[in-house]
Amino acid sequence: MKFRALTVAAALAFASSLALGASAQAATQSVIVGKPAPAMQFRTIDGKTISPAALRGHRYVLWIMATWCPSCTTGAAIVAQHMVELRARHVLILQMEAAGNLGYPGPSLASIQNSIGPAGRSPNWYWGELTQAQSLMLDPSSTPDIYYLVNKRGTVIEQGSAPGAHWDQIERFSEGR
Repeated sequence: MKFRALTVAAALAFASSLALGASAQAATQSVIVGKPAPAMQFRTIDGKTISPAALRGHRYVLWIMATWCPSCTTGAAIVAQHMVELRARHVLILQMEAAGNLGYPGPSLASIQNSIGPAGRSPNWYWGELTQAQSLMLDPSSTPDIYYLVNKRGTVIEQGSAPGAHWDQIERFSEGR
């Protein structure tokens, strides 16, 4: 019995080290302007998965936010105002909540999506939640309201913060400039 308990404890310790190793590896990788965007799958709040293949050939804004962040919620309202033109230009928005909402309470992501009206359900606007490893890679400083602009080839062409405050950059990107 003692041997079995030690074996189980060793197996759990090994599994924990693997999980920590994956998180540490994700944290050491970073998103770099001019390099390919990380090929990761994103989980949406409605339970679907967005694969890297689904993003291939599309320009997209990968936006990391927290629901308690005032500039994030303001930014969502601004994106909603421009959703018709973004959709016409075939630009995707991936609005992803950082894992665990960065440790702070806030409204649900679905409530923010609902608060901005019908635009929040646009087929080119994906709302989802990042895993811990994804959050460490995409937002290593745990600062919400950052975004990456990714071109059709899957290359990160710009990184910024507060999309609502820097809409001009996103608009140029959406126009293909």
